[in-house]
Amino acid sequence: MMSTLPYQPYRLAKLACLLAVFSCLMSCGFQLKGTGSSGQSIGLQGLELRLISAQPRSDLTREVSRELSNAGAILTDATDPALQLTLQAEQFRQRNVSLTAQARAAELELTLSVDFVLEQAEQDPTEARATVSRQMLNDPRNIVGKTEELRLLREEMRRDLAAQIVRRIGHSLAR
Repeated sequence: MMSTLPYQPYRLAKLACLLAVFSCLMSCGFQLKGTGSSGQSIGLQGLELRLISAQPRSDLTREVSRELSNAGAILTDATDPALQLTLQAEQFRQRNVSLTAQARAAELELTLSVDFVLEQAEQDPTEARATVSRQMLNDPRNIVGKTEELRLLREEMRRDLAAQIVRRIGHSLAR
């Protein structure tokens, strides 16, 4: 009579291999994009912060507010908060990296940057610039697709820029 149960030593070896792979991934610091160390580990938890923006209704201001809230900062409108973050207007640049045989852009470099000032009580203001760059292939025959891809890339770049600003604030507070 044949058993329907899998061969036990093979099953244990397979489980041991899987555990070894997972422990290697964990020990090398691998983590999925968007997970892992958030602003809570960098000291923003419970701090009152006032956010002032040159473009208060912009997508970047909304992303920075969301990132600060996710990091545990308390956004306030108080006139004398512990921290004040002033965002200038975002700057978007697009330049050609390479050209096709017909002298059309084949590859583009997109750069999104913003200047910001962090003011802390009894300390000099810290001025900084955050920048995010991406490269994009350009297909001149697919204008609609290119426009949509450009829109999606700019959204992703804003999220990355907001996360970079929050990380830099947390690291400047940790000093």
